[in-house]
Amino acid sequence: MSGQNVRSGVGNRDTADYLELAANVVYASAGVLFLLGLYFDWQRQGEIVISQFALADEPNANSGLFILAILVLIVGYLLSTVADKVVEWQTEEVDQTQEWTVDVGGSSED
Repeated sequence: MSGQNVRSGVGNRDTADYLELAANVVYASAGVLFLLGLYFDWQRQGEIVISQFALADEPNANSGLFILAILVLIVGYLLSTVADKVVEWQTEEVDQTQEWTVDVGGSSED
């Protein structure tokens, strides 16, 4: 069991756990934005929801939600990567090779 990696503070929530949670929330919001983008581009063609992210002008404009969803995905990826780096910094290598002496003699209590 030599050379195992053990994360310090196991069982306690720390910064890495909160960063992973934030990344998951950001991923979920990117999914919602993507679905909204599908809806607006399918049902309401040419309607611009976020003009800063719309690629074309009327009547073939997209809603801008797809590009916003991509940007939100990038933010989620960065949060997730930072969380992985924090876990890596908190991980320490532990050497668990020990010699054990076991007494199998007749230690009897009356």
